[in-house]
Amino acid sequence: MKKILSGVLLLFISANTVFGQTSDANAVKLLKAVGQKYSAYKTMQMDISLTIENQDAKSKETKTGKVSSKGNMFKAEMGNQTIISDGKTLWTYLKDVNEVQINNFEQGQDIMTPNDIFKIAEKDYLAYMGDKITENGKSLQIIELTPKNKTLSFSKIKMYIDVSDNSVKRGVVYDKNAIHYTYSISNLKTNMELSDSTFKFDKSKYPGVEVIDLRE
Repeated sequence: MKKILSGVLLLFISANTVFGQTSDANAVKLLKAVGQKYSAYKTMQMDISLTIENQDAKSKETKTGKVSSKGNMFKAEMGNQTIISDGKTLWTYLKDVNEVQINNFEQGQDIMTPNDIFKIAEKDYLAYMGDKITENGKSLQIIELTPKNKTLSFSKIKMYIDVSDNSVKRGVVYDKNAIHYTYSISNLKTNMELSDSTFKFDKSKYPGVEVIDLRE
């Protein structure tokens, strides 16, 4: 779950990357424009649809959820899990067992803040222009991101960008285990008032919750 949600954030933040000389200049230009668009937002809230396709097993599963962010703080709700971070602490709430796990939020975990992803992606990805397609009357440019580090669990990311307003419509992460994660973004709201308390776990709202504190 953490790995899945980190991919959601990556769709927005990877566009801020400064790519190497072997990247496509037009792809870098477009991604910088996308990055400038999203980095200007103080807060974001969006609906997420995630489709997981296992190419070997010929299976497909779709989940829906919501992601909110403010600076390096975020709240992600999908299925039976809610993951919250205020940038220092990470709470993972499991609805089906009414349990919350508490960890220190540190760089290098599966879920990263936008700033963390920016630092990692800055030197690690190559960008290329893919096909241009039309969907629902909208012209979408596909950008392909290839990690330089070949030991990562995925081989490629495709971002689908609406060229009329430089917005990210969806992204596909190609896992090396023949699993494709497709993220579709809708109902994006920006610069709304989000209290910092949104990004802290309030135990009083979960009667009887079992707290497992894994912080050292």
